[in-house]
Amino acid sequence: MESINTNLGGPKNRILLWGAIMSQTKISKLITSNPLLVILILLILPIWYTVPHVLLTPENPEGEIPFPENITVDSEGFVLIILDGIGEDYFLDEKLMPEINDYRNNAATVKIRTGPLTLSATCISEMMTGVPNAPINGLRNFNLGHPGNNDPWLLAANDPRYDVAMVGSYVMGNLYQDFNDINFVNTFKGHSDYYQGDYDTLQVASGWLNNYEYNVLAVHFSGPDKVGHTWGADSPEYDEKLTHVDKQVSELLKMIPKEWSVIITADHGMTEMGTHGSSEDITRDVAAIISGPQIITKSEAAGHQRDLSAIVPLILELPFPVQLHGRIPLEIFDYSSQEKSVIEQWNWDAAHQRQSFFDTKKGESNPELSSQNIDWNLISSDGEFSRDSDIYVSVFTWIAIAICAILALGIKKNELIENKEFFALFAAIITLFLLSHAMLNYSAMLPRAIGGLCAVWLVGWSLGGTDKNQSKSGHNFSNKLGNIIHNPWIWLSACCLIGVLYWSLLPAIVIILFAYSILYSLYRAFESDNTKSSKFPAYWPWVFALLCMTFGSIRLWYALVPFLFILVGTLLRSNGKPTIEKVPIFSMLMLTFFSVFFIHRRIYGDNFILEAVESGWPNSIENILISSSLLILCSVVSVAAHYKDLKPKKSAIFSAWLIFGLFVSAVESSYLDMLALSLTLCSCIGAIYVQKIKPKSELATELPILAISMFLLLTWGAWSVFATLLILTTCGSFWRILSKDSDGILQLNNSKSVVAMAVYPWVIWILWWTLLGQVNGLQTCFEGICPHPRELDPGTVLVRGGYVGFREGPNLYWMIFMIASPIIITSFMIMDSLQKIGMSLYPYIVFQGLIILGCISVIGFSPKYPRLVFSLTWNIFFATFQLILAASVIFLRKHTISSPE
Repeated sequence: MESINTNLGGPKNRILLWGAIMSQTKISKLITSNPLLVILILLILPIWYTVPHVLLTPENPEGEIPFPENITVDSEGFVLIILDGIGEDYFLDEKLMPEINDYRNNAATVKIRTGPLTLSATCISEMMTGVPNAPINGLRNFNLGHPGNNDPWLLAANDPRYDVAMVGSYVMGNLYQDFNDINFVNTFKGHSDYYQGDYDTLQVASGWLNNYEYNVLAVHFSGPDKVGHTWGADSPEYDEKLTHVDKQVSELLKMIPKEWSVIITADHGMTEMGTHGSSEDITRDVAAIISGPQIITKSEAAGHQRDLSAIVPLILELPFPVQLHGRIPLEIFDYSSQEKSVIEQWNWDAAHQRQSFFDTKKGESNPELSSQNIDWNLISSDGEFSRDSDIYVSVFTWIAIAICAILALGIKKNELIENKEFFALFAAIITLFLLSHAMLNYSAMLPRAIGGLCAVWLVGWSLGGTDKNQSKSGHNFSNKLGNIIHNPWIWLSACCLIGVLYWSLLPAIVIILFAYSILYSLYRAFESDNTKSSKFPAYWPWVFALLCMTFGSIRLWYALVPFLFILVGTLLRSNGKPTIEKVPIFSMLMLTFFSVFFIHRRIYGDNFILEAVESGWPNSIENILISSSLLILCSVVSVAAHYKDLKPKKSAIFSAWLIFGLFVSAVESSYLDMLALSLTLCSCIGAIYVQKIKPKSELATELPILAISMFLLLTWGAWSVFATLLILTTCGSFWRILSKDSDGILQLNNSKSVVAMAVYPWVIWILWWTLLGQVNGLQTCFEGICPHPRELDPGTVLVRGGYVGFREGPNLYWMIFMIASPIIITSFMIMDSLQKIGMSLYPYIVFQGLIILGCISVIGFSPKYPRLVFSLTWNIFFATFQLILAASVIFLRKHTISSPE
């Protein structure tokens, strides 16, 4: 194993990354010895030309449509009341919020659907400005500024009839505090301020109303969101908060003049776990109660959150901003049919100009779109647009990738001709990859299914099929399964048959790809003959690996499916070995089983792994007992796995340390938090010191484990500690087992070993991230079972750990640090533990670079598909994150940590 690390670690020897398959030319040596440089060069054009267009905030049209004549407006003022984090079901619950629901008798009710980004900032931005969020706005939640140009609030502020003021959290402040004509008062007191901030908000707004200072107000009660984050929506604390804020709103409503208009709404919903940010229905479905002189009482309607912004110009008799992408719900307004026609034409004129603006930017023209003929179906649902030039850049980038691959392998012209069938297949796969992203409007599931198969092949081919001591029955089973796997006529026939049943070929392809992925995973777990001849040239694994690694929609969860079967096969082959040697296999198998089967929220209704994370918080006797059992169990298993022997004394000490952490978490005292964090810091300092003076000491390994376990316990709970410790102490051992069972295959410098070293850290990180409840698996769909559209969804990251140390009022940056740092440190430790056993991380870094290249190479297809932008963006983010951490491990091990021995 050390020889691999040596061969792949130094720049002079990185040519060996690709193995001695072909005769090396000067160009191939240049490419294979500098793969990261080649990736960077290939990224230049799409990053320079396409990425700013897709990921930066798009330009919006300027101008306004004058308010129509002969339309009477009786409203003399307007108040927007935003209740943070209250979904439709809670909002309209007469028991939880009786005052607001009683107010509905004198108002209209509109059921609202938010955009897919259900963060406070993104939702309030769309609600107030009417401008659709750019996909990148999800990453700007804590500092989302105004999109530019006029919106109803800025127009009101510049109108001499109105005086505008806003009170609430920093979210509105980020949008409007730079405009001098709007008075903004920040009552945000921190993320653990559940009542004081809302009390101050009510006092400020009440003062404005009593003193007649302002007649256009926005009032934001942020307390429900904070309570939901801390205790979850399915908690008595959340119910109590809703009833309390309901009374506050009722008190405010009594002060608002009857001649004014009022909108009471929520920015987003809240899951039972206390999270939001994702596109789950429970977070997107909210409601609005609207009252005023022109409102039909007890009327009902449905609309988008941006439609609330469209109502404001009508209520306040203002021009209609062209950039505002909303439609006035006329069914709740008491106007005549003729007046409603005039108002709708006014609304349509703005929508028509806006749509024409974006059509012009795209270089398109829709002859059916007319300012005179109102057809809302012709208005796109979002403000993004695609350019043909971005498509050309994507195609050019992929052509460049293909050329670089051919040059890297040293393939000459005559070899291209001799293997023309193979390279025709190579070109066909690239074409399929591009078309699958370009045709998402026909099948959103196709690229996800292809991405799943790519992950399955990478893991199954590189880590499976290595056993040299297979039983006869196992050999027969793998042969029979191989006959099915490698028979294209079986799959083609099945595809045609399913296509006839569905009367469509695309669902059939998705189903076949899913079935093939499962069977291939099973086959590679038990297949043993790695010397089988192939009709493809010898370098085919490099080409297939490149294709799979650069497919933009590669799926993470699918990587765990072949890994599960590989673990099962390894366990079956370990009969006769001492139980202590099987501990790493048992542990990894158990964790992988949980990750494969218990995360499918859209099938089961819940992500049970996320439920397990939640149960790790000691907020009840039941959870304390469960957490204590998990912590004691992981102490014993992790110690046994690390030392390959039962160590009762060490297990007892470790268990006591973790139980102490659980006690600190249960007490919820800032002083105890700081004590525990101080002990954690001392462990880190001690680990660095011991590593310097005596790196082979047991303390050099034990102290970092003690530190990260306490840190995780305080910030992510007992389940997260359980999963993390088992992975940290067993991932290296299982790699050794795989290498040993492979009879040296994974210890040689060949395509299989290099791809395995690229893939194995990736699988381990995916397993860990899934066990934190952060990966979505499958869902039901028209095709049957399909990949979840948002596999990586940061909206489910738990923020409760951000309150540790400052329970009464944590600073925003402290919260970010406490949430993110355990993730960063644990990821670093996973990679470091793999490097310690002799595995080179350089192939893994190249792999992550290829993922980034693959995502950016197809990002030009994504503007029309927000979910694709979201998926590609987060794939890029997490690949970059892993690349940087792996590079940091290599750098620190090489330059910082020195051994006197």
